[in-house]
Amino acid sequence: MNNISRAFTKNISQAFQLASEKLGTAEDITDLPQEYKELELRVDALRTVHENILKITRIHTNSSYDYPGQIQETVKVLSRSVGDQIKNLTLSPVESRDTETSAPPQPKTYHHALARSCTQGAELLGTEDPFGAALNKYATVQERIGDHRIKMDSEITQKFVQPFNITLNTSIQFAMRARRNVNSTRLALDSAKRRYKSIRGERSEAARLEVEQAEDQFVAAVEEATTLMKSVLETPEPLRNLAELVNAQLAFYKEAHEILAELAPEIDEMQVQQEALYRNSRND
Repeated sequence: MNNISRAFTKNISQAFQLASEKLGTAEDITDLPQEYKELELRVDALRTVHENILKITRIHTNSSYDYPGQIQETVKVLSRSVGDQIKNLTLSPVESRDTETSAPPQPKTYHHALARSCTQGAELLGTEDPFGAALNKYATVQERIGDHRIKMDSEITQKFVQPFNITLNTSIQFAMRARRNVNSTRLALDSAKRRYKSIRGERSEAARLEVEQAEDQFVAAVEEATTLMKSVLETPEPLRNLAELVNAQLAFYKEAHEILAELAPEIDEMQVQQEALYRNSRND
């Protein structure tokens, strides 16, 4: 029997063994070590965790994930930063057109969109108006927060999403492949055992040797898969990645807090002054 015929016969025998197991008619099924089965469950759980978290954190690879979909900003607006829009108030029409033509497109994030909207509001009301002046200050702050948010997205993408995805597609995938090999060698072993039981006479010795060879391959496959699964579960890489995610978020929220903390007293003071002016005007 040539190699092709032998491989074909082996595959047919394994397929028959698998079908027998599914139908519940298989006589003997080689059991896997309890440690191995526990490792399988833990690796499956770890793979699920990676997949589920990546479904969410992949949004950081596209900074416009929180951009309000219902608004439609014009190309003119998107080509000007808040600073440019404020500066644009002092330019001549020709200078204004030149600035709009040369300016790069602005980021499409929630914070940048809010900043541009507030700047437009300040332009409409005028900075002499208390509310217009407050919107002008708020717009500058939101643009700064938006810039920090884009920096956070970049940090999370590079230090969490990418390495987390690499772990899923390399070490975890290698372990899963080794497990499939264990299943294949286990089917081959049980198929060899079944054939050995059905053979009599001079061919029984060859069948016995085939069982021994299949057992050796099965044991080797189990050892390899066990080693790979332990390596996946023991590596500190997921915790290291999570620490990077936390640090990136912490840096962003800290910056946002500090920026807003600077603005809040100014807005409060403007609001108090406006309230006083309003009450005085009502009393006159």
